[in-house]
Amino acid sequence: MKTKLQFLLLACWMLTGVNSFAQNETDDTKKTKHQDRPEFDDEEERKGVKFNLVPLPSYDPATKWGATLLGSITYYPSKGDLVSPPSMSGIGGNYTSNGSYFAGFFNDLYLKEDLWRINNFGMFGRANQIYKLSPDPSNEEQALEQADVAINITMFNMMVERKIFSRVYAGLGYIYSGRQTEGRNEESNRLLEANGFGNEFINTHGLRYALTYDSRDNVNYPYKGKYINVRMDQMLGENSQNIFTADYRQFFTVGHISNVIAFQGFGRFVSKDAARDFWSTYGRAAEVLQRGYEAGRRMDRNLVNFQAEYRKETPWLNHKLGFVGSVGIGKVFGSDDETGMSQSFRNSEWLPAFSVGARYRLLPYERMNINVDYACGKDGHMFYFGISEFF
Repeated sequence: MKTKLQFLLLACWMLTGVNSFAQNETDDTKKTKHQDRPEFDDEEERKGVKFNLVPLPSYDPATKWGATLLGSITYYPSKGDLVSPPSMSGIGGNYTSNGSYFAGFFNDLYLKEDLWRINNFGMFGRANQIYKLSPDPSNEEQALEQADVAINITMFNMMVERKIFSRVYAGLGYIYSGRQTEGRNEESNRLLEANGFGNEFINTHGLRYALTYDSRDNVNYPYKGKYINVRMDQMLGENSQNIFTADYRQFFTVGHISNVIAFQGFGRFVSKDAARDFWSTYGRAAEVLQRGYEAGRRMDRNLVNFQAEYRKETPWLNHKLGFVGSVGIGKVFGSDDETGMSQSFRNSEWLPAFSVGARYRLLPYERMNINVDYACGKDGHMFYFGISEFF
């Protein structure tokens, strides 16, 4: 679910990194022996349908300040199922002060004690932002210039996953992606053309294959466990290409559950014949956020990123206030100049970042937090607002 919500509002993902995993707290919540932490009756919590309406600010240097609104319903389709995460359906939208906008829908089903996971989403929108491009890519010493671009995006995705072993899922899905990158003035169009961007609307569709291992104790805010996902998008037709994605996450409790160490390693790798519109963009790649960097300033075929985060829950505000601190590093690479070496993994620059943030536990039963983060990278700093964690 988390992945799909981040896919859903690519704008929020260009703007906030929002995702939601919602569940309402009942009145008969009891307290545990451990610092009065809440304890829940699963059968009571899983009754009925819950509606959630979440408004949030958004900010990204690329698309500026904006507002996000997400409406969803949470429910449990399989009667008597006390294992599956909540199923969720909803719609959402985002609009920013520079005229960027996105809207979309999502639907995530968890069935028969998490034996089946079925999800689909669709979205469309437009992101206005600045790209840093060379007027002559063959000249490495040429200073970069600003291109004022608009990125028009339409996406649809459907995936069916089935548990094949304990905690292991195999998935098959269909994906459609339509994308157009165009300059908002004549000079920007010239820069885009010089750097291999086409101004036509590129339609691609194909199959998605996925294999997932998931031992997390909670999909939204794990105290322990692993999440490993490998996936390949096989795009068909005139714009055929392959995109391989690997996502590894691990969570450790240190001493008490109020102290969690989280780690993520992420990579996205695009075939050499792929159009530049589908390259990896550092800052936002697929559904994963690289904090501290503005999307669009650095892009290449391939991307790797590593993050480590310390998460601290406190007894303050009735055990609802928490804090995080993280460090990260990554790079984009893979394109070749005439020598084949200019953007190899070895020669491309590392992009370090650090961030600090605060969390407020909005829905204790599902450990869903409202968050605000401040991050610094090589190019400056930025703020992030959202719901739930970035990984």
